[in-house]
Order: sequence, then structure tokens, then C-alpha cells
Amino acid sequence: MSTTSPKTAIIGFGSSDISRRTSKGITTLAVEAVKDALVQANLSAADIDGFVGAPWATNVDAVHADGADEISWRPLAKACGFTNIRFGVDHFRGYATDMVATAAMALVANECRYIIGVRALYNIQGIENESSHGARQAYGNEQFITPFGYSVAGARFATRARRYMELNGITREDLYEITALARRHAARNPYAIWKEKSVRLDDYMTAPMVADPHCLYDCDMPVCGAAAFVIARSGDIPHGAVSAPVLSWSNHLNPEAVFKEAGLKPSDIDLCQLYDGFSTMIPEWLEAFGWCETGKSLDFIKDGKAELDGTLPLNTFGGSLGEGRLHGIGHLREAYLQVSGQADERQLSNANRCLVQIGPFDSSSFVLLGHH
Repeated sequence: MSTTSPKTAIIGFGSSDISRRTSKGITTLAVEAVKDALVQANLSAADIDGFVGAPWATNVDAVHADGADEISWRPLAKACGFTNIRFGVDHFRGYATDMVATAAMALVANECRYIIGVRALYNIQGIENESSHGARQAYGNEQFITPFGYSVAGARFATRARRYMELNGITREDLYEITALARRHAARNPYAIWKEKSVRLDDYMTAPMVADPHCLYDCDMPVCGAAAFVIARSGDIPHGAVSAPVLSWSNHLNPEAVFKEAGLKPSDIDLCQLYDGFSTMIPEWLEAFGWCETGKSLDFIKDGKAELDGTLPLNTFGGSLGEGRLHGIGHLREAYLQVSGQADERQLSNANRCLVQIGPFDSSSFVLLGHH
């Protein structure tokens, strides 16, 4: 096991309210999250000299406007009153885990002292499926999928899920266990849009089908909300701030590196936050990292191993299926809260190391928070 001390740590995390609809604009939501993060980190706007963002709206083919349904770092930095930014970057089609990796590298390179990362989404009514292209022209890889309706996320992941089910004898009754777990954990999350709504098996089985095998309850819900974190070098943690060390990071091209760089194995992980834009994304990583055998991840969940008191608690805040679609920054927030001992009634007694995975199987990135 590596004995090298972590060089960086998340030192504060803030959130706005999360809702299906709101009268607040995306800038207001993002500024609320930033202010909350600064309070948690015991810093002021003048202390921030770096900014990382990921302005990727929920439907990349729809009409988008900076400051409407997504927001980039430049206008947001101005709205937050940041005047000392010397490093700023946006990850297009990136995730909160990519933001952490970029910020950590900038800190280790001594480019900045305190970096803030922000992810905000606004669910504009009526625009979710409105194409900005009219009769679309497809180029590159798109030319092989767009004419067949395969470019829509629900269709792409549904075909992958159906293949997994056929190979492993999985039924929709089995898939229900993922949604049920998400709702149970969401019940303890004050931010979750589904915190007061459980789903019975008969409700699940009769729900409208989005793209077979995914019904309505297998898909995360578009929401309006924002979250922000502050990250710093381990030697620059302000007095009063509660930290969660960043042990390592990696991406889908080399998933094992997130453990190897930290001198750990998957079996050393106490809990994990796995991206669940669709329910069937979860089994892939549970099995890929060897936490259960191929085709046995639903049994793993049925047997209670993913519960708060299980052997590997999973998405302890309810995941995107329980909280709403913020493209994974909720997963990072929960990892920070658990590792730093601030998860309130969800807090695990053993949360020393938490893996965060965000993104589809073929474009994921990872961050490991915790202590050696």
C-alpha cells in the first residue's frame, strides 16, 4: 500500500436547492452553490484563483444558451465576484471527476492555491428534445448511428442493457432492485427530489417504457440545480475547513489506475458512488471491478450488500435516480460528505475510502477520496 500522503483535498462542498422547476435562473443557482462551498471552506471570493467547470447540458443536441440551461466559467466567475482567477477551464462533455483531476494537477503544479469547481443544470421546459439542427446532418461516427435513431442516449444504453440481460438471464423484476435501492437511500437525502416517494414493484412494472428495457423509473430525472466544491493542496487547508483527501484519479482507458496509483485494490474500498443516469449502468462497474461475479450484480443488491449497512454501500445518497440528474456532481458531493464524516443520518461508520465513477462505461472517469 502506498504511504505517500495525498497532495490535494476537497475542503468544502456547497449545493443549491434541487427541483424539477424553479423561478431561479441557472446563474442564481450556481452562485448559491458557490457561496455555500466558500462558507464550508472558510474562504472568501478573493481567495479563489482557479476555476474548473463542465458546462454540458442534459441534451447535447438541443438548443443551448450559455447562462440559460448551462453556464461556462467566465460569466459565472464574474457573477461570483472572483477577481483573482489565473487559471480557468471548462470540460466540454466532462464530469465532476474530470474537474477534480484537472484542479488537482493545477494545484500540484503550483499554478493555484484554491480552485473552485462548479456544475449547474437548468431544465428548460419544452427544450429537452428540441433539436438545434432541424434535419440533422451527421458526420464522423454520427453518420452510422443518427439515421437509425441511435444517437439518443436512451436508445444507446437500452440496447447495451438488453444485451446484458439476455446474456445473463436478467429480468425487469431484477432491474427493479436498483430503483428500489436508489429510493431507499434518497429518503435520507434532503436534496433528493424523490426523497418522499418510494416505488413498488407493480408501479415499476407498469410504468411507461422509455426505451426497452428502461422504463420511466430506470432513467434519472432532469432537474434544476447546482453544486460546487473547493479543492486545495493538503498544506493549505484553512482553519475550520473539513477535508476529504484526493487519493487518485483515472479514466475509462485505464480504470485500474485509480486503485494502483493509490496503492489500493477494489477490495480496499469501503463504499462507492457509481453513475446511474440509467439504472443498468450500475451492474457494469460492480462487475468490472470484481465486487461481484459477471451477471450477479442484481443478486448482490438483492442480498443487501449495497445497503447502508452492507459490505459495499452503493450510492448512499440515492444516486441520480434518487436525487435528480446533475451529471454526477451529486456523487462527488456524497463521497466528500461520507469521507469527511458529514453525511448526517446517512453517515457510515466506516467511510475511509470512497470511489466515485461518473459517466457511461465508454467515457467514464474516476476519483478516489479517502485516507490510507
